[in-house]
Amino acid sequence: MPPAKKSARSKLASSHHRAKGAAARVNSPPRPGDAPKRKKDPPKTRCGTVAIVGRPNVGKSTLINALIGFRLSIVTPKPQTTRERILGVLTRAADAKAEREEAAQLVFLDTPGLHAPKNKLGTHMNVEAEEAAHDADVIVYVTEPRSAPPSESGRGRDETLERVLSIAGDRPVILAINKIDRLKDKGALIPVLEGYAKLHAFASFVPIVAAKGGEGSSSGLDRLLDEIGRLLPEGPFLFPDDELTDRPERFLAAECVREQVILQTRDEVPYAVAVTIDEWEEPASAKAVTRIEATVHVEKEAQRKIVIGSGGERVKSIGIAARRAIEALLGRRLNLQLHVRLEESWSSDERKLAELGYERKE
Repeated sequence: MPPAKKSARSKLASSHHRAKGAAARVNSPPRPGDAPKRKKDPPKTRCGTVAIVGRPNVGKSTLINALIGFRLSIVTPKPQTTRERILGVLTRAADAKAEREEAAQLVFLDTPGLHAPKNKLGTHMNVEAEEAAHDADVIVYVTEPRSAPPSESGRGRDETLERVLSIAGDRPVILAINKIDRLKDKGALIPVLEGYAKLHAFASFVPIVAAKGGEGSSSGLDRLLDEIGRLLPEGPFLFPDDELTDRPERFLAAECVREQVILQTRDEVPYAVAVTIDEWEEPASAKAVTRIEATVHVEKEAQRKIVIGSGGERVKSIGIAARRAIEALLGRRLNLQLHVRLEESWSSDERKLAELGYERKE
C-alpha cells in the first residue's frame, strides 16, 4: 500500500501555557566558598517492546486495544483476523499513589495467532508472530482457562506455548489467562496455574478479562501493566508521549474495511479477502470531506458475488459501516467508495501477497 503522510495520534495531548506576568528568575553569581550546586539526576524511565502472542481467537487484539485505550486492531469472532504485527504504544507516568516510581513506555506488538498454515499467507502470519516474539523485551502469552492442568505430553500438551518458549530463551514471559469471567469456580484456576508453573518459570501469572477492561478497571489489566512495566529495561522513550501507533492511516482504514467484510460474510470469504487503498484525497478545506477509494480483493468469482450481494446491497452495507468506523478513527468526515476485484489464488502467491501489502518473508 502507498505510505500515508502521518500516523494516527492521540488527540488528548495538552498544551502548556506560561502564566502572564510571571516574574523572571535571576540567579545570583556564586560566592567564594559556596559549594557547587549538584544537578538533579533526570528521572529514570523504562521502555521496551512487548509481544502479545498466543493461539488464534484467545483475545490478543481485544487485549491490546484495552491496554492502550484505543481501537487499534480490528476484532471479529473469526480466528486469524489479525494478519500482521501491529504496534501500539502506551506511555504511563510515574504515580506514587499506585506505587509506580518510574514512568514507562510500553511498545506493544499485536500478532497473528500461531496456527498450522494452509497457504503462504498463513506462513506469513506465523513468521510475523514469531519475529515479534523474537524481537521483544517481554512476551505476554495469552491463553484461555483450561478444564485441566497442562502437561508436557499427551492431550494436555500446549504446543503453541512450547513454540513461544523456545523463541523466548531467557527473556521474561508473562502468562495472561483471559476470559476468566467464564469460570464459575475461580478456584479451578489454581491447579491449572500449578501445572503451568511446572512447565516454565514464568515471570508472573495474571488472570484477566480483556473484553471488559481498561486501565483503572478491575479486569486485571492494571496488574498486567504493572508486571510488564517492572520487567522493561531502563531507557529513554522511543515515541512521543501522545503517539499511539506507527501504522499509517491508510493501513488502519483498510483494516476497517476488511473487518466489515469479515463481519458481513460467511464460510471461506473472510479468509480470502484483502483490502488495498487506491486513492486518498485530502480536502482543500476543513469543512470538506476526505475521499477514499478502496478495493476488496477475493480469490473466487463466487466470493466476489457474495461480497457484492444482490443488487450491490452487501457491498453498500459494508461501505457504510466501514465509513463510520474510519470517521470515528480519524475524527473527520469522509466519502468511501468500494470496488470488488477477483485476484485468483492471491493467498498462495508470494508476488501477489507482496502486491497486496503482505511483505515477502524468506
